[in-house]
Amino acid sequence: MKKLCYILFTLGICHQIFADISGIYVGGGLGYGMQSLSLDGASTTTGTPTLRTFVGYQFADWVGAELGYTYITQSGNWMNAGNPSTTVYDLAFTPGIVIPATPVSIYLRLGVDAVSANLNSSWYNQMFSNMTTSFEWGIGTKVNIPTTHAFIRLEYTNYGGVANNNNQNMSVTPSTVMINAAYVF
Repeated sequence: MKKLCYILFTLGICHQIFADISGIYVGGGLGYGMQSLSLDGASTTTGTPTLRTFVGYQFADWVGAELGYTYITQSGNWMNAGNPSTTVYDLAFTPGIVIPATPVSIYLRLGVDAVSANLNSSWYNQMFSNMTTSFEWGIGTKVNIPTTHAFIRLEYTNYGGVANNNNQNMSVTPSTVMINAAYVF
């Protein structure tokens, strides 16, 4: 009988520690952004720091939806075409699976985005530049921090290929590797 009580007590604690958190969340992240550039038969990939902010709703540990803003900072001058940078607004769904008896889940990122790829343009000028709609996809790992309403994520996202606003012959495919943190209300 003591063993049964001990097992039930332990399961009760585990349930509280790894409880399913749901609700509105707000967060941000830092990471590394890549911009795969192609112009006149030549191509390269540049990498620069990336910033992200987002707000979303977590329906359960295994599914959520969010609106986000990502800025991939300017990289060096390539082929004398200018310094490319990219702004992304996105709407994504994050279905996944929870690893049993842990606060860890693995998820996919599926959504649509509005991408503004520019040359020699500051982030505040890009906020209202021409946007191209694209499909985004990604994969990540999320860890709910036990006994809090917070989580951290490590994710890779590909925002799809678009034409550059300043040079229509240049195509840009932005992608990021990010570490995000959020608080669920």
